[in-house]
Amino acid sequence: MSVIAAGPVFRLDRDTFASAFGRRPVAVDHTLAEDPLLSLEAIAELADRFPGRVERHSADLPMIMPGGAPELELPPSEMVRGIEDNGCWMVFWYLDRDPAYKALLDRCLDEAESYLPSGAGRALQREAFLFLSAPNAVTPIHFDPEHNFLLQIRGHKDMNVCPFPSAEVERRELDRYHDGDHRNLRSLPSDGKVFGLDPGRGVYVPSFMPHWVQNGPRASVSLSITFRSRESLRADRVHRVNSLMRRRLHLHPTPAGVSLPRDRAKEAVFLAARGSQRRLAALRPARGARSADSATN
Repeated sequence: MSVIAAGPVFRLDRDTFASAFGRRPVAVDHTLAEDPLLSLEAIAELADRFPGRVERHSADLPMIMPGGAPELELPPSEMVRGIEDNGCWMVFWYLDRDPAYKALLDRCLDEAESYLPSGAGRALQREAFLFLSAPNAVTPIHFDPEHNFLLQIRGHKDMNVCPFPSAEVERRELDRYHDGDHRNLRSLPSDGKVFGLDPGRGVYVPSFMPHWVQNGPRASVSLSITFRSRESLRADRVHRVNSLMRRRLHLHPTPAGVSLPRDRAKEAVFLAARGSQRRLAALRPARGARSADSATN
């Protein structure tokens, strides 16, 4: 099944989006609601052959659920076809592992790059996720580490975006997450702003900005298009280094975003350590082969 190829995906005011990027949510319009790849039948056909994970829960969840929700065991295709009546909530993680949906992701983000502010660079670490929700389903309050375009395909949902009330609260929550805790929050950080999403509507949400979702009276399908910017990648790497400094060295490191020179130094340490790990991993098979040869000689 092919993607509709003609015309742009987004309808955005460039100046408005560029000024909001990385700082606040922005409503967007899109043209993917009728794309054949996003019909329920196409999604059901994908479900049982999908190479990634399909997460499945009851849709009757509380708004605050710190530890995550228990999984259901229904066959994915059966759950997709019955989404209107079965009281379920589904996520196709890393939808881009399927080639057709990877092409759709790249089509979206190749265009989105033209809306990014000057100096932001490219849309990196591109990923896509597909959400199916039964009527009145709730997605508990949480945050995501990526920049996110949430695009409504079917049904209605209210996207509630709730910025942290202070930099101190934000740092505490991000430290908790990077130290290994769940990204679901224990409380609502603020009243926030509600974006009512119908087919053809969407919202851009900056990385690490809390949000929760209330589905409408019909089943919902939403496509999440995510990416990292150069700046958000650096912040993520600094958070990881800071976490190691807290947990292993019992230090109190400077938070990400406070000092650009320190952030760059920590990023350099992160990249050097990752490069060393990869070189060691590459050497292990060769060492194993030499050991095997020695044992047979």
